[in-house]
Amino acid sequence: MVERARLRQLLAFVALVVLLLIVMIMVFGGPANWAQFFVDRQVRPGLFIVLMLLLPLAGFPISAFLLAVGIKFGPYEGFAITSVIIGVHLTVTFLLTHSLLRPYIVKIMAQTRYGLPQIHARRQLVFAMIFMAIPALPYTVKNFSLALLNVPWRIYLPIAWGANLLLAIPFIGLGHSAIANPRLAWLFLALLGIGYLLASRVWQKYGQGPAGRQD
Repeated sequence: MVERARLRQLLAFVALVVLLLIVMIMVFGGPANWAQFFVDRQVRPGLFIVLMLLLPLAGFPISAFLLAVGIKFGPYEGFAITSVIIGVHLTVTFLLTHSLLRPYIVKIMAQTRYGLPQIHARRQLVFAMIFMAIPALPYTVKNFSLALLNVPWRIYLPIAWGANLLLAIPFIGLGHSAIANPRLAWLFLALLGIGYLLASRVWQKYGQGPAGRQD
């Protein structure tokens, strides 16, 4: 009975996301309307925030929203909105992976030769920092993957929040500068490239070491 209830809740969440997408398609017709929705602050800002809250949880690339939030709200308000939304994403992700989704993930993992690694308590902080620095993994995948491990909430939230916000800054700045000052966009592109390069170096050097079995 408990498993059926969890399945119904999961299906309800997926149905909500699909319904929201259908409503969006009906409300916004052509590309011009979509463009106005993403760049004009006066055009349904509340709906934009709702979409930014829900769609990345379902795997939609958050980078598109980060660019748009910089254009629509500007760098400072856009960063504030993003900070709150990422905090909500991380909270929902942690709760889902420790309740609704966990039985299904454990069952799937049990059918393979791999299990969820156990991170030694003394290495959880370092592991979380290095893991969130992986440049190749998408936003949603990193958040869910780290939440699935035995990393406690007090480490998961600040580390994942800080890492995601640092990565968000160049995207928000790039979106804003593309409209306000196109020349400044090159600076944010350079910052983004340097950030990914540094993250790649950190992962190559330390990425294989922090994980370990619990004693």
